[in-house]
Amino acid sequence: MDGTISNLSQATPTSYPPAPKLTATNAPIHLQVGERRFTTTRSTLTEESDFFAALLSGRWDNALADGSYFIDADPALFEHILAYLRRGVFPLFYDASKGHDHHRYLSLLEEARYFRIPRLEAWLHEKRYLKAVQVSITAKEYDENNHGWMETTGSADMTLQYHPQWTVHKVHLCPKGFNSHRGNPDLCYRYSCRIIDDEEARFVEEPCMRMLVVRREVVFNQDVCVAREEEELGCTKEAFAAQDKPAYSNQSTPFALF
Repeated sequence: MDGTISNLSQATPTSYPPAPKLTATNAPIHLQVGERRFTTTRSTLTEESDFFAALLSGRWDNALADGSYFIDADPALFEHILAYLRRGVFPLFYDASKGHDHHRYLSLLEEARYFRIPRLEAWLHEKRYLKAVQVSITAKEYDENNHGWMETTGSADMTLQYHPQWTVHKVHLCPKGFNSHRGNPDLCYRYSCRIIDDEEARFVEEPCMRMLVVRREVVFNQDVCVAREEEELGCTKEAFAAQDKPAYSNQSTPFALF
C-alpha cells in the first residue's frame, strides 16, 4: 500500500502548452458604442481603420475610467463595421422579396467614412454589392401538347410562377375520317386524303390550356463580398488619391475626418 502511494506521488504531472501571452495587439479592447459594449483587439481595430489607429496610438488620454473607449455611433451599424474589420467580409443587405436595402448601405457608408476605412468605403460608394446578387428571369409559354412543362422542383434561390389561361385552338380533321390523322395535317398530305386538291382543310375548335411559366433565380457571387489582398488595398489608395481624398494613414488624429 505504501509503495503504491509512493509511485503515485512520483508520477510526472500532465503538461499542457502554456497559454498565449497577451500582447499590445491581441489584448482585449472594450468599446462603449452608444448603449452597447463591444470587445475586440487592438490589431482588429487598427489594421484598416485610421480612426482607431490614431485613437489607440497612446497620444491622447481618452480612455474612460474603466479603460474602455466611448464611441458616439449607432451600435447596430457599428456591428457591421466590426464584423468587416474582423474577417474582411463586406456586408450584404439583401432580401429576396424586397431587394437591396439601399438606405442601410448609405448609412453604413457614412460610418465607413467616419471610421476611415477606405476599402469598405469604396465598396459601398461604388455599389459593388449590386454585383454580389444577380437575378435571372426567364419566361416560357407551354400548352397541353407539351407534356414536360410541369416543373415543380428547384433550389431555394429559385421561384416559379404559373399563369394559366384558357384559349381556343383549331384541330385538323382528316377529310376521310381517319382518327390517326387528327391534329396532324402532314399525314393527310402524305396519304392523299384530300379528294380534290383545292378542298379546304377541315378544322374543329377545342378549348386549350396555355401556361406562362416565369422562372426567377437568385445567384449569389460570394467572391464579391470577400476583401482582397493588400494589392487591392493599394489600388483603393490610388483611387482615393485620384479623387484628392487622403488615403488612410496612421499619422492623423481620430477626429480629422474625411
